[in-house]
Amino acid sequence: MSWVTIAVVSIGSTLAGAAVSIQGQRNAAKAQEYANDYNADQARKQAKYDESIAQENMRRTRDNNKRELARRRATNARGGLAETGAVTASLVETDKILQQSVDDIWDRAAMNSSVLDAKANMFEWQGDTASQAAKTNMWATGIGAVGSAASQAMKFGGGGGGGDKAAGTQDVWSQPGTGSTRNYRASL
Repeated sequence: MSWVTIAVVSIGSTLAGAAVSIQGQRNAAKAQEYANDYNADQARKQAKYDESIAQENMRRTRDNNKRELARRRATNARGGLAETGAVTASLVETDKILQQSVDDIWDRAAMNSSVLDAKANMFEWQGDTASQAAKTNMWATGIGAVGSAASQAMKFGGGGGGGDKAAGTQDVWSQPGTGSTRNYRASL
């Protein structure tokens, strides 16, 4: 095999490997983005579902509260108490306490919905970030492959005029009659 063939195979395999790596990075980025979009969609659907359940629970609790107030009024009426003064104040206070339980249901649902919406936004951000990072990695892989191919071309004599050394470099071992004294210490 000649050195030209070796050089062509080496450069070709470097570029082919880079192309496969870039395609793999692209596919991984798309998969991550799709997965994060799906997760964001699921989080938003869960938030809507939780809100609808909370609204149904609030309706049921209000109905139960109305029945409780009606039961208390009937009990007071059977006992001969008129709805004035302390009886009315007691009913108003009971109504406030019962309404607070309805408000608490909505507060919990709204907080949960807010958390799920924030998670959905985070999933989308992660997908966008992963996609951008993959694009950056693809560029880095491509640039690295071009640099590696150029280096291999120089190594196999493909650049600089057919095998000449790069400008400014000297190989002291190939110079006739000169040896390397770089590591020689005269004081020994």
